Amino acid sequence: MKPLQSELNARPDVLRAKHIYGIWFGIFLGLAFAIAAWGIDAFILTQVHGLLPWLKFLGGAIPCMLVGGFTGWLSARLNRSILSVLFWLAAASIFAWLTVSLPLTIAPGLIGFMEPDTQGLLHYTYYEEFSSRVVVAYIWIAIFVALAGLLQIPLSDSAVFSTSWLGKLAPMLVCLVLMGICGILIDSLNNGPLRSATAALDNTIQFSIDHRGREVDPAESRKMHVGALRTIEDAITPQRRLIVSGYDAFLGEVQVLIKFENAWAECKVFYNQPITCKKISNLPGG
Repeated sequence: MKPLQSELNARPDVLRAKHIYGIWFGIFLGLAFAIAAWGIDAFILTQVHGLLPWLKFLGGAIPCMLVGGFTGWLSARLNRSILSVLFWLAAASIFAWLTVSLPLTIAPGLIGFMEPDTQGLLHYTYYEEFSSRVVVAYIWIAIFVALAGLLQIPLSDSAVFSTSWLGKLAPMLVCLVLMGICGILIDSLNNGPLRSATAALDNTIQFSIDHRGREVDPAESRKMHVGALRTIEDAITPQRRLIVSGYDAFLGEVQVLIKFENAWAECKVFYNQPITCKKISNLPGG
């Protein structure tokens, strides 16, 4: 039985099928990570009037899928679980770098290309403290990715010979669970503080719009930090788009850029509490 199995595994068509499956395994792993790490963030940002909310997801998903596909193919080709783990640990370093660099340093270039009006208005800085964030991200990602790498060879082998769709999809479902948990943990590291600052400011703006021209209880007004909008009241419109324009080294103080119908404004948010706002410029026709 064993010689037969060994002969079957050595057949060119079987080897080719394993290599192709390895590529798809890696692509799906990279996509699952991107969905959890940036896709959920993008979806939430669409609910709070985010500007270009899906840009980070696309900017992260494409390289993660390419790196994942190559790593999955290489692991399948060499067909050794220990090597597979090492290859995936190397891939994890790229994933970790992306989780910090994409939202904090790469984003300005992507945003400026898609929304030229923001050029000169974004002040993203890579602080020395961010290196520790990369290390923390790598540790979390390495744990889950190493487990996926360890499982790739046995799961892929059974999937290739499986005659049912469930058998072929089982390794992908394992990836979805592992990288889903991993991505959610990573999301809270960098995206979470920036997103919560944006959401807090959007809630304050919406409260101001909903109560415009009406008497508001002073305690409720203070609770919603409406006073921060006093200097830009004339620019506030229901149609708006918000995006992070700057931050401190600890992501506690965040600047948020707002595109209203006729003007750009920028607000400072300190640990999810809007503090001050200023009007930056008028839009053409504003």
